[in-house]
Amino acid sequence: MDHFVKIYKTQAAAYHALIAAEDVDGNLLPALQAITPLAGKRILDLGSGTGRIPLLLRGLDCQVISVDLHHAMLVEQRKQLLSQAGRLVHADVRRLPLDGGVADIVIAGWAIGHFTGWYSQAWKHEVQKTISEMERALKPGGAMIILETMGTAAEKAVPPNAPLAEYYALLENELGFSKQVVATDYDFGSMERAAELTGFFFGDEMTDKVKRNGWSRVPEWTGIWSKQP
Repeated sequence: MDHFVKIYKTQAAAYHALIAAEDVDGNLLPALQAITPLAGKRILDLGSGTGRIPLLLRGLDCQVISVDLHHAMLVEQRKQLLSQAGRLVHADVRRLPLDGGVADIVIAGWAIGHFTGWYSQAWKHEVQKTISEMERALKPGGAMIILETMGTAAEKAVPPNAPLAEYYALLENELGFSKQVVATDYDFGSMERAAELTGFFFGDEMTDKVKRNGWSRVPEWTGIWSKQP
């Protein structure tokens, strides 16, 4: 089983502990709101996981439909959001069991990039299927937003590997998305906690780097690709 799939299937609570420490300076929400107004909108969140985007949108009176392939992630999202959880849909983002035109905004956060590792040479086809589903679910005049990593524990924002660089180029050069990058650093409160949680998700090399630098705050960069068809 793929390392990340195993985490998403069996370690949702630990995963949430990791992502809850991200974006310590609160840069992400203003960047999203600069793309399109969010308050009061119906938002479809693909690869919603344990609720990173729904939690970010709390207080904006949004109607959120959260879609994820892994049931455990949605269970954890329900725990995190309690009565504020929106509609949870257990489904593959490439085949949405939803009517067309259901959302003012469609967001796919830190999800589609996995396709470059999961689907070998077929990843471009799977990405394009997902983009087509995003477009189908979008109301006229709406906005599509994709978020992906531009580097963890990195001094500057660059794609972490060649397949992701190719995927990001596909979004920009063939699929018509515009890109911006924001700093979304993690703050874990201590070097020990930073090493534990980053190592759990990113591996031993990341643990060693965090310890070597004595980091409790770990640099993180997020790319935001947007399109208004």
